[in-house]
Amino acid sequence: GHGMFTYFLLKKLQDTQGNVTYSDLSNYISTEVSRKSIVINGKSQTPTVVPSLQVNDSWQTWTMK
Repeated sequence: GHGMFTYFLLKKLQDTQGNVTYSDLSNYISTEVSRKSIVINGKSQTPTVVPSLQVNDSWQTWTMK
């Protein structure tokens, strides 16, 4: 048993074989966890990305591979 965040992180990485931008990964995890948390836990959960100020918005185009 993984938590929801870890489950959707691993699912997206497996489905894309790691060929995904951090922005797409972040959006996917946020959407899926928010949606499933209400259904399964009955409460809101919204994961967010808080990047270092040094990288600004450049992190969004980085990929896992």
